[in-house]
Amino acid sequence: MKFKPGCYHAKIDNPAKLQVDLKVNTDTILAVNIDTWDGEKHIEQAIKDVFCGQILEKQSVNIDGVSSASILTKGVKSVVGSALADAMVE
Repeated sequence: MKFKPGCYHAKIDNPAKLQVDLKVNTDTILAVNIDTWDGEKHIEQAIKDVFCGQILEKQSVNIDGVSSASILTKGVKSVVGSALADAMVE
């Protein structure tokens, strides 16, 4: 994948109220920060670390996620996918 270098933000409200901040260069996801918004219960740091680690390792939203958090995994894939779509070079 090719990206426009920079920082990107995305937000979703279904299946969970999640937001992500991504930092990319031309061909690499450099940093990922996932969190909740609008009063939604915060994600445990250990779970955030798993999601972010998988995204950085695979350089993709095609992650295994967390088996005990299938709805959250679906939401993370969706919100990160949205931010990556904004970052992609057409």
